[in-house]
Amino acid sequence: MKNKALVTIVALFASLTGSLAIAEDAASVVRGGRLYDNFTLETKGRAPNYPNPIFKTKQVRVAAADTWRCVSCHGWDYKGNNGFVGISGRKASDPASVIATLKDANHPYEELLDEADRVDLAAFVVSGQTDLQKLMEASRRIKPVAGTTDKVFATVCANCHGIDGDRLRQLPPLGDVARTRPLEVLHTMLNGHAGGDMPALTTLGEDAVARMLAALQTLPSINLAASIANGGRLFDDWQVHTGGQRQALPHPSYPAKGYFANSPAETWRCKECHGWDYKGNQGRNATGIHATGIKSLRGMAGADPEKIVSILRSSVHIFGAVMKYRDLQDLANFVSYGQVDMDTLIDPRTGVARGDAVKGAAHYRTMCASCHGLEGRYVGKRFVGRLTREDPWHALHTILNGHPDDNMPALREIDRKAIGDILAHMQTLKERP
Repeated sequence: MKNKALVTIVALFASLTGSLAIAEDAASVVRGGRLYDNFTLETKGRAPNYPNPIFKTKQVRVAAADTWRCVSCHGWDYKGNNGFVGISGRKASDPASVIATLKDANHPYEELLDEADRVDLAAFVVSGQTDLQKLMEASRRIKPVAGTTDKVFATVCANCHGIDGDRLRQLPPLGDVARTRPLEVLHTMLNGHAGGDMPALTTLGEDAVARMLAALQTLPSINLAASIANGGRLFDDWQVHTGGQRQALPHPSYPAKGYFANSPAETWRCKECHGWDYKGNQGRNATGIHATGIKSLRGMAGADPEKIVSILRSSVHIFGAVMKYRDLQDLANFVSYGQVDMDTLIDPRTGVARGDAVKGAAHYRTMCASCHGLEGRYVGKRFVGRLTREDPWHALHTILNGHPDDNMPALREIDRKAIGDILAHMQTLKERP
């Protein structure tokens, strides 16, 4: 009896340890998927501030940190990207050979990955690659009703992402990214977010993941008008608007001899480099204390916002290190879609508003006077009338987009002539004792 009991215990222990090994392997595979996405986020490390020397393509604009990500070279479909060969041919290969590849001359990661990271990354390459194109095609055959969500998303995911998929400002709205970057979404659903707490859903099966993608693609888009106005407030002072910590060191791209070089937080404000008229060294910032020699933003009007995000995250701006993705997206939308040709509303030589002050009085008294008073109460340290006369470009930007971290309404969707009329009326307001 004792021998029989011992055999039973040994068999049970073997089954438990075997199950544990399988679980550990699965954990290794999905962690490898997160390392493939962005190993610096997953390991809480720091990416080099210079481009990966192996990443030599000049056809695309990629932030220096992103040139070190596996996905930048091998793609979300694992078949190659930016002129590099994919990893799909290494599926089901020997993990040891993959680990050896991660140490060769084409992968200069000796200081960035430790051996445990290489083991997990190899586990993903060998065992974790899924045919994402097949899953994406399967999701197109599923026809969820618009306005409803997949039950798994509604229970597993909505607590963080919100039922409309737009709660996290670290990410674009899920509906938009699921429609424009479905392969990336599938990889993330299967393996989780690099450096995040999102559960990996690979164990739910491919059908469940395909259904969820189909449901995500019905979620609402970002509200472009709201995004542009928020971007305008970020352009003014993103540090105040996001409630983030004021920067203690000057922005590295701000001229060392610039007037505000000893006021670090000021050097991080977009308006300080590009001006309230967005023309940089070709406009109001060409001379005076705000002169930096930095060029105009006007040439970026109408550009692809995603390309602008890449520029904002580049080593010139390095905003990717201090701003959340949605803030970068809003700022990019403002740069692309929100810039106004201020010369149409303000005489660039005299600073006098081109609007009708009499017509503007009615608009001001209904929309603005409840906060500023009929005579124009102080904004900060300056009376409204004086501000609009001394710096009408600043005032116009604020009228259109609102104040950072404030409940002032953004009036950019109101008839542009009415905006000019309001500004003209504000310039007539007289400061009283």
